[in-house]
Amino acid sequence: MNISPFLLAYLVLFPLHIIKFTHVLGNPGNDGFYTDFGRRLIRNLIAREERLGTRRVQFVFYTLSHLNHVLLPTSLRCSESHKVNERFSLADQVQHKLDFVKEYLPRGNRVYMFGHGDGAYMLLSILPYIKDDFNLRKAVCLFPTIERMTESNHGIRLRKVVSTLRQNDWLARTLSFWVDLMPESLKRKIISMKLSSEQSSPELMDSISELLHMHVFRNIVHLCNDELDKIGTLDETLLFHKNLIYFYYGVNDGWCPIEQGNQMSERLSRGHVVIDQNTVEHSFMFRDAATMAEKVLQFIV
Repeated sequence: MNISPFLLAYLVLFPLHIIKFTHVLGNPGNDGFYTDFGRRLIRNLIAREERLGTRRVQFVFYTLSHLNHVLLPTSLRCSESHKVNERFSLADQVQHKLDFVKEYLPRGNRVYMFGHGDGAYMLLSILPYIKDDFNLRKAVCLFPTIERMTESNHGIRLRKVVSTLRQNDWLARTLSFWVDLMPESLKRKIISMKLSSEQSSPELMDSISELLHMHVFRNIVHLCNDELDKIGTLDETLLFHKNLIYFYYGVNDGWCPIEQGNQMSERLSRGHVVIDQNTVEHSFMFRDAATMAEKVLQFIV
């Protein structure tokens, strides 16, 4: 779990009502990718409350990394309960999110849950097991990768690559081993060449730098391959609690084509499916964090 220092600063200023936000990540599942988005979202919510001038609210934004999608602290690497070289499946990651929510999420406060990409699939998978135990207002799926992954543009391109890397784990280990040997300063220099000054936050730089660490890379590949195997025809049980579920689709999303958004609009009530009008990318954390931090305000009341 990660709560940024910026968010903690506001826990003192707004003590009367508490609203919790839990964000289930996509793949790669490194919480650092969403720090800027969460920070901007909290700022927007506080600004909205100040304009209203009638309520004083405390906001807390939780993000949860996937198992072995981040570098573990030294203390955990040496622990027998955490296996740094283990690869975790989609089912493992779903169970991880359910365990976290049941143990750490407060039951009395209003809760809004967000799932991005395959994180939307994980969110909808755990929804039946948590909806009655928490004051859950909405489950919002951003650029949801919940069906027909192998038919998407990115799925078609990546299927053979990730399958080869998973079946030949030595190859994934070898590729990432040589990247691990690079000095951190060189990694960051290469990363900074690809990012604008607005994108190069410390958290984003750290997260990108970790992607090709051997055990992180192997887990990203393993999860992607498992998702391509498991997320096929839409599982209608994911939509059982239609009153709580909201979707936000992109117009040029390589993982979930706009056709899926149009079809989902026919399944759910009006207002539960929003189609993006700003050509925001699927991986909005890099260039469109500010835009999405504004867009998701419509789901929070």
